Amino acid sequence: MDGITTYPFNIFGGGWEKVTPAVEQLPFKGDTVIDNDVWIGQNVTVMPGVKIGDGAIIGANATVTKDVEPYAIVGGNPARLIKKRFSDEMIELLLKLQWWNWNEQKIFNNLELLVSVNDITAVEKLLANEK
Repeated sequence: MDGITTYPFNIFGGGWEKVTPAVEQLPFKGDTVIDNDVWIGQNVTVMPGVKIGDGAIIGANATVTKDVEPYAIVGGNPARLIKKRFSDEMIELLLKLQWWNWNEQKIFNNLELLVSVNDITAVEKLLANEK
């Protein structure tokens, strides 16, 4: 935006709207994408063009300015990696599992696994049974 101010005078109406910026004058950072099974805390700001990966956790009051990897826990302003939720091997398996695409009955039948502790062997068995 090249003007002296970026104040949105056009919101007042009554003639002020004639100064509405053209779409090509507005910065475009791309689509903001929030993947599956993401938990976002209260008062989080996600900036335009950011992608939040599957299974990520965004801590309360965070300002997310960069992409968040799958199954990462981030927080702060700007948000930074606090830790990964699981090992790299487990994250790879969970991304293949994609439980969020299952039908309701399959989710119900596997609830115990889905809410249990980090059991890589059980996830491997479940993936093997799907083939």
